[in-house]
Amino acid sequence: DPALKRHVATEMAFERTLAKVPKIDVPDDAVCYICLDGGDVLRGCACRGPSAGFAHVDCLAEMAKRNEWIVVEGRQQLSRWIACATCRQPFTDTLQVEMARRRWRHVRDAPVVSEDKRRALRGVVVTLRDEIDTAVRLAEEATQGLTRDDYRVLVFEMARATEFSQTNLGTALEMLTSLRERIWRYGDARLQSLHAQVMTLILREMERSREALPFAAESVELATSHYGPESAQALSSRCLHAKLLADVGRVQEGRAELERVLAAQTRVLGAGHPNSRITKAALDRVSAMSA
Repeated sequence: DPALKRHVATEMAFERTLAKVPKIDVPDDAVCYICLDGGDVLRGCACRGPSAGFAHVDCLAEMAKRNEWIVVEGRQQLSRWIACATCRQPFTDTLQVEMARRRWRHVRDAPVVSEDKRRALRGVVVTLRDEIDTAVRLAEEATQGLTRDDYRVLVFEMARATEFSQTNLGTALEMLTSLRERIWRYGDARLQSLHAQVMTLILREMERSREALPFAAESVELATSHYGPESAQALSSRCLHAKLLADVGRVQEGRAELERVLAAQTRVLGAGHPNSRITKAALDRVSAMSA
């Protein structure tokens, strides 16, 4: 059965992605804030406190199925599939991947590509972007019958550029450069931020840090405005920008920014969070450069 084989391949892609993401410690007495039971609860947002933010993935998925949208200032702005209804930060790490998997399972057997299914597959493509074969296959399914400048087609082409970045940095850079005008014309801050971040990473890998700096600053601005100044996305973008500052000789600026980012990550995510550890390692390296 071809459909069954595709489903199994997607499940395996989720498993490989889960094996790569950081694991967060969960207190023994933590309970789900939805059903108030304990067990296999997760937290992947900015909520803090003995039980704040912890939930069963299945409980969160049921909430999303029944009432997907979080209303902010009278408008439907955030999907419960991708963000916490309390702190409104997009899910990270294991919870992000598990919610994407539940969302895919919710729509995978739909016979027609509806807008709900297109939106769900788009989110899955972003989550599984390192699983290139699966991401491209799902993106193709999500973009059937769409025009060249449609957002969903742009996401698909971003996935292809990411694929090439693993084997041919030059080709990936050309693809991203050609995509820029179309992405900015569409005007979606999430896709713009992702584009700027990938451009930054590719240029830095090519040892072209000075060229990468404007893209890093752009990524910080976009992530901050869209996700919030203390979101995991904005803080990660600031960390990358600070490392680039050090790369180009602006060591003191980079060190000061890393100190600010680490303080914010420790407060919001905790000192043991993988993002905090990455920033701490970068700060140690830059501090050694300035010694």
